[in-house]
Amino acid sequence: MPHAARKRSESGFYHVVPKGESNKIIFEDDEDRRRYLDLLAETKDVSGIKVRGYVLMSNHTHLVVDDESGKLSEAMKYLHERYAMYFKEKVGRAGRVFRKPLWSEPIESDEYLLAAVRYVDANPAVAGICPASAYEWSSARDYLGRNGVTDTDLVLDMLGGREGFIEFSRRDPMPLSAYPGSTLSRHITDDEALRVAKRALGETGLDALEGMPATKRNESVRDLLDAGLTINQVARITGLDRHIIQRASGR
Repeated sequence: MPHAARKRSESGFYHVVPKGESNKIIFEDDEDRRRYLDLLAETKDVSGIKVRGYVLMSNHTHLVVDDESGKLSEAMKYLHERYAMYFKEKVGRAGRVFRKPLWSEPIESDEYLLAAVRYVDANPAVAGICPASAYEWSSARDYLGRNGVTDTDLVLDMLGGREGFIEFSRRDPMPLSAYPGSTLSRHITDDEALRVAKRALGETGLDALEGMPATKRNESVRDLLDAGLTINQVARITGLDRHIIQRASGR
């Protein structure tokens, strides 16, 4: 069955999430991450795309891409075919390195562009690795002054410079979703969905849901759905019956 065509962005901006096939790791060590960034810089040169944000995690990456020339598909093919060749040779892996189709989502406003960059940079903090500013393999360090692969000029201009970027990042250091209306949460693993759920519920806690009065439980269920999780995701991570969640949602 052919893959669905990528939804085109009117603005030229996209949030792209390359993931390892079957959630396998795509980076074993810092040498792998450096190779990926070197290839990303090379991809920018040959395609004309600009990188407004990125983060490298163990089994996926996030890229916020400025694709004014309409070359996103070619750029991602160039980058990931070359990285996959390197990685398979290094570790002796057969088959795909990256999952297909590649997930991407258009970003159609300045507000959502800024939110997407903040969300991408926050990934290490959300995963409990370290604060965004301390993570070596993301655009956060570039926005703080490092000369890296990120094209920082646009976002820094929008925020009034580096101090404005720092203040913007502090306002929501662990955002629940890429931006309001983003469909990214529908495509994350259950482990990632569990982290979203724990942050959405705070002190309420997932373990307390089943014993709650129905009215309070339904409020918590709606909080999870408002955080971008699907009914099926909520059912899997809470153990609640899908029909209970559906009734609570009013859908």
